[in-house]
Formats: sequence, C-alpha cells, structure tokens
Amino acid sequence: MFFSFIHISDIHLGRPFSDLTKYSFDEKVKSVYNNAVEKAFNNFIDFALVKNIDFVLISGDTFDNNEQDFRSKLILKEGLKKLAAADIKVYIVCGNHDPVSAYNKNTFNFDDNSNIKIIGVNTPQYGKFIVTDKNSNPQAIIHAYSFNDNHLNENPINYFESPQGEEKSLFNIGLLHCDLDGDKTSPYAPCSTNDLKSLNYDYWALGHIHIPTYDEKTIQYAGTIQSRNTKETGPHGIKYIKVENNSIIKNSFIPIDIIRFENINIDLSQAYDITFAYNIIQEFILDFINKNSNANCELFLLKLNLNGNICFYSDINEDFYNTIAERIKNDFNNRVYISEISNETRPKINEQIIKEDDGISGEIYRTIDENNLNTAIENIEKNFKNILLQCNFTEKEYKEFKEEIKNQAKEECINLCNIIYYNEIKQE
Repeated sequence: MFFSFIHISDIHLGRPFSDLTKYSFDEKVKSVYNNAVEKAFNNFIDFALVKNIDFVLISGDTFDNNEQDFRSKLILKEGLKKLAAADIKVYIVCGNHDPVSAYNKNTFNFDDNSNIKIIGVNTPQYGKFIVTDKNSNPQAIIHAYSFNDNHLNENPINYFESPQGEEKSLFNIGLLHCDLDGDKTSPYAPCSTNDLKSLNYDYWALGHIHIPTYDEKTIQYAGTIQSRNTKETGPHGIKYIKVENNSIIKNSFIPIDIIRFENINIDLSQAYDITFAYNIIQEFILDFINKNSNANCELFLLKLNLNGNICFYSDINEDFYNTIAERIKNDFNNRVYISEISNETRPKINEQIIKEDDGISGEIYRTIDENNLNTAIENIEKNFKNILLQCNFTEKEYKEFKEEIKNQAKEECINLCNIIYYNEIKQE
C-alpha cells in the first residue's frame, strides 16, 4: 500500500508583516509582501496537485484570528475547492488563533460527505477518520482534535485513542495544534513527547510552532509557510510525506516561502578600511544568495551582525548603515534588503601600546598576565570547590575548561581595553 500526504500548519491568513512597514520600499517590493502569503499558499496548492497526493493535513492557525477578512476566506476556500476537485482529501484542525467558532458555516458550508473536513465545524470536535484510496481500500486513520476556543488548558491527549484491533494494521496519524514539552500550565494544549509516543501513532502532524522542527522523525511541526518577522528566520514551507507498507519512505521539507528573513554574521577583522569592509559584506551576502539559489523567494530581508576588531571603528555609523543598505539593494536588483545592522565590532589597537599605557586601560590590561590569571583561577577553585566537584570533570576536561576561562577573560579584557583606550585618545 503506497500513499502520500502533505503536512502544513500555521498559515495565519490575515496576519500582517510586523517588521516591514518601517522600510521605504518601492511599489514593486510592496506588492511582493502584500501578496506573499497568498502566493506561498498557492505554491502549496500547486505542489499538491502536481504530486497528486492523497490527502492534506492542516494542523491549526489557518487564520490569524476569529474574524477573518473576506480576502483571507476567499484564499482558503478557493484553494480547498481546487484540492477537492482533484479528489485530494483535506483534514483541518482548529488552533488557538482560529478556534471552531472562527469558521462561519455560511462560508465553509461543507457537508458531512465532503472531502474537506474541518474538525469541530462539519465533524465532531474529536474525529477519527479512515482515509481510503481511489478503490475504497483503507490507507490510514487520522485522529484529530480542534480548539473550541482560544485556550485549551488541559492535556489534549486525553481525547485521543490508541489504535485497536484492525486499526493497528493501518497507518495512524495524530493531527493536533499543541504546546509540546513546554510549560504544563500553557493555555495552548500542553503535552509531552512521551504523551504522543504512548499512543503508538505512526506520525504526528503538529501545529503552533512557527519554525519547522524535526527532532523526532514521526513527531513534527511543519512551521508556518511564510514568516512574518525577523525572528522567524530561515526557509518556511510544508512537509511532504510518502508512505509504503505503513513505513515512511520519504519525509521532506519543501520551502514555499516568498519572503525570507535571515541573520548573517560577518567578521570584518581582515578589512583594512571602510571600503574593504563593504567588499567583505557584499561577498558574504553573495555567498548566502548562492547557497539559497534553489529558493523561489522573491525577497530576502537580512539582518547583518558585524563583528571583529577593526582600525576604522569610528566609521561604522549611521551614514555607513544607510549607504550599505542602499548599495546592497541596488547590487542585488531589489531582491535583497538589509532589515537591520547590529554593530558588535571593536576598535583595533596595538596590544603593546595598551600594555605600556599609564592610564586605566593599561592597568586593566596588565591584570591578564599569566600569573594574575592563575591566581584568579586558584581563587575560583577555592571559593567554588563544591560546585566544581559536582561537574565531574575528567583531568583533561578540567584543564581544557580552565584554558577556556582564561582565554575568554583575555579576550573580554582586551576588548574592554581597546574601547577605553580608543575613547581616551579620541578625547585628547
């Protein structure tokens, strides 16, 4: 027996982008983010049709809130109709953002025999569904539960049943929106990995977490199909699963996002001037784009984290940020924008000069010679002996631990000295 399905979640139709309105994008780019979610959703529909999958699992938060705008309703309804027309079955559970009450039956008027099952709307709140192939042969059982309102404080596993009798011979799937392995008092269906495993299902299609997670091969969050802010970095999309003889033979993540947020760490230590720094930044971004060459994204929004000790420290300022942002936008044909620049660079000063300095920076620097550091380590060993014993270090591990502490102390001290010394000479 062979079949395939898609696991998708947290579409959040109707949610705006929270980090884009502050940027002065041109009209072409504005149209990209105005239509990004709809395009990502249509990418999913197209993929499902091309692959001729058997069914779709949507694990909650399809809408962003209880009162959807008409456009959001239309996007979902039209997509579901395309799937149903291709004889692709769809099972949707309701999450905390779109509980059962969010689905107006006048809009989502699917009857009991429809290929579209919205759990709790045109089915009971807990449903157990046997999925059959084109010849009416059973393929899988889907166990699904929906949020009735915006909060579900109890463990939802209480509503699920372990496979019994002939059910064990089928592929069993749990479809749920939940807070897994989090706070047990969470209002978003708190449960544990062990809870899920205890039911002996073959796959759990979870929703609620926006970053795709694959810690367990059979217990997975699909994540959102389109990130909405700079915290939701990396590719977003859907899970594509193939099953043969009740075993998963393919478990793939398929990116379908239109806009992608990413953080890029850039070491400027090798740059000898501000112009060279730009060249390094440009190379880092080009490398990022090349690594994402297979992405169908229309827009990349990058946060640059600049670090390293540099001799042109004072030139990293607002003018530099604005110039970099404008140049990158033009260099990459309005496909790459800088959302933020974080400056963690430090002034590069000759250590010998600091060592001989008679000011506070010199005094601090001279405290990190080998004798002073060894004395500091001895004091730590004396004052925190009981804690160190509980760490159960081997002799080699403890030696490496002490070296790491000493090296970190040196690095932090040198950075502090650089900043103090730089400010001292700047004020002269």
